Amino acid sequence: MRQPSDQPAVDLTAPLPGPPLRLPRPVRTFAPTAVVLLILVPLAAQDPDFGPTTSPHVNAGLMAFGALALAFRRRYPSATATATLLSGQLPLAVALYGLAARRGANPLLYALAALAELRLLFPFDLGDVSTPSALANLVEDPLVFGAVPLALGLTAHQRARTVSVLAERNRLLTEAREHAEERAAAAERARLAREMHDVVSNRVSLITLHAGAGQIAQADDPAAVRETLGLIRTLGLQALTELRGLLGVLTPASDQAPSLGGLPTLVEESRQAGLAVGLTLTGPDEGLPAPGPAVQYAAYRIVQEALTNAHKHAPAAEVAVTVEVAPDGLRLTVVNSPTGTARTEPCLPSGGHGLDGMRTRADDLGGTLHAGPTPEGGFAVRARLPLSTA
Repeated sequence: MRQPSDQPAVDLTAPLPGPPLRLPRPVRTFAPTAVVLLILVPLAAQDPDFGPTTSPHVNAGLMAFGALALAFRRRYPSATATATLLSGQLPLAVALYGLAARRGANPLLYALAALAELRLLFPFDLGDVSTPSALANLVEDPLVFGAVPLALGLTAHQRARTVSVLAERNRLLTEAREHAEERAAAAERARLAREMHDVVSNRVSLITLHAGAGQIAQADDPAAVRETLGLIRTLGLQALTELRGLLGVLTPASDQAPSLGGLPTLVEESRQAGLAVGLTLTGPDEGLPAPGPAVQYAAYRIVQEALTNAHKHAPAAEVAVTVEVAPDGLRLTVVNSPTGTARTEPCLPSGGHGLDGMRTRADDLGGTLHAGPTPEGGFAVRARLPLSTA
């Protein structure tokens, strides 16, 4: 049995964490455009170094064109990056970041990145790299406004893909957990229904038979009436105790669960209800292990249901119950003889699920169960259960 873990359970339905601060979308869309128009365009109109040409007015126009193009970078990232190749460094950097973040690595991105690097090298004299400071000035713009935005954009794109994959995995895990819970609930409902059927069918059938005997008891024989009422009370208390255990109101201890040791009492109850029952218990031989608790419980329930069916369909027959612990497993046989006479009392109601429940018990333990008429005209239930379960 798995032990409870000290670690807190992971909530698969919790949303994945996002950025700690996220501005409204209109602000994120138009902020670069506003910054370029309000700050860089006036600077480009006064300083020829702010642009690819030596004319401040041309540079200011190109800077304004690039700023306006940035407003469409979310819908048309490739076209925006192409348009900003003729603009200043900042619009080009923002456009490259947007293209890499939305499209990821692809041939078009590589081509535009190469053109952007050439564009950022254009204002410089490529022959003047004799000193470290000159070399640093040469690679400064391609690195800061080209390589860094591309790297940041690719990182953001990869993060978005990772978050999307994790969200899908989170959804699939949640659905799988819900399906597993539904299957477990259905299996538990079926188990409880099978247990309720066995308890109610056997105990209530015996109570009904004893009540019928009490009806025909002589009025001048109070001892017989008291005995019958006492049996009804005992059977009712047993049924109530087992039902409470099944519903979790009062869970019985493991040593109190029905087992092979309770078969003599079960058979005696059927005898008191008027059924001629014989019981034979054999084994286990020396060296063989005793059947496990789950096997004994299933065997008890199978014999109980077989006797209940005999009460319902063959109350005048003789029933032989044989239980043998053999090397190949626990063998159960419940055989009733032909009734020989027609029934005079009404049949007890039957839900028609008893045989299916017995087969399910055997199948759940890896055993087998066969039920059907005998050549002599009676009915037999034969089952083989493993001595232990995994």
